[in-house]
Amino acid sequence: MKRAISRNLPQIIIIVVIVAVGTSIVLNQLGISFSRRSVPTSASASKPASPQGAKQGQPPQTANGGKRAIVVRADTIRMGSVSNYTKIHGDVVGSNEIKIYPNLGGKLLERRVSVGDQVSKGTIIAVVDPSKVGETYMPNPIESTVSGTVLSIPVHEGDTIAANTVIATVGNISQTKVSTAVPERYLTNLRIGTPAEISFDAIPGATFAAKVVEMSPVVDTTSRTLDIKLELGQADPRILVGMFATIKLVTESRKNVVVAPRASIILSSSEASVFVIKSDNTVERRLILLGLEGEDFFEVKKGLVQGEKVVTEGKSSVSDGDSIKIVDGEAEKEAGAMR
Repeated sequence: MKRAISRNLPQIIIIVVIVAVGTSIVLNQLGISFSRRSVPTSASASKPASPQGAKQGQPPQTANGGKRAIVVRADTIRMGSVSNYTKIHGDVVGSNEIKIYPNLGGKLLERRVSVGDQVSKGTIIAVVDPSKVGETYMPNPIESTVSGTVLSIPVHEGDTIAANTVIATVGNISQTKVSTAVPERYLTNLRIGTPAEISFDAIPGATFAAKVVEMSPVVDTTSRTLDIKLELGQADPRILVGMFATIKLVTESRKNVVVAPRASIILSSSEASVFVIKSDNTVERRLILLGLEGEDFFEVKKGLVQGEKVVTEGKSSVSDGDSIKIVDGEAEKEAGAMR
């Protein structure tokens, strides 16, 4: 028996080792360890214990156990005005543009003025020969009916013209207007005196105040638009007849309402909210009801009152109840979307 065991001892040892290794691997996979807890070294023992309940990944804690204040910028809710706009395009035209027509049809014999010339009432602009085959008539002069500057001459010598052909356009370019057409869906609040802002590609960076001074009494049935003209608040020699204009026309405006900066509003598909700063420098997420939307401000119909402070920068970093620290003071903005 002893001989048999002695002869098979190496195999038995190998089997025992294999079983021990396999058992160790299985226990490690199950997270079971029989290793003796190590005694802290002097270096590790000197480290302060973590605050009770602290977990990896939580925000840093202050000495009193609270969360570290999150840096934000803020603004104060106030009463103000808010306006809504639509952007349309137009052209600079003379203050008074008159189209000149001939008294008779015929062949244009001569043009006596050029574009840009100054003319007076009665100045001969062109000459027409009304003669027909078998009939000879004296040349007929075409006179300007107003004083001003020749803005266009769309006909040429030798053209055959009729009594309804425009020979020239004469206008007063010392005072210019901007002509445009407004889609009918914006006509509800449009009236004489409606304010606007106008910019020109030819004058980059400049914005000019304007107002509606003329409105057509009818809507074009083809384009469904209404022709209007706007007058600039102040003349500028850089603005020339024929320039292309971009018009920001006020379509709706409300005054003396609660307004909130656009930067403070958190919009979702179904609601709007803001982070209101409380007296203890914590924030409260509050649902609000919005009204008219302006360029820089929203009208707030419900949920905020004048004097409350709201977070304008740092909204994505805070949650309801967080402590905050306001930097750079408040943004002192005018609570109007149009200055």
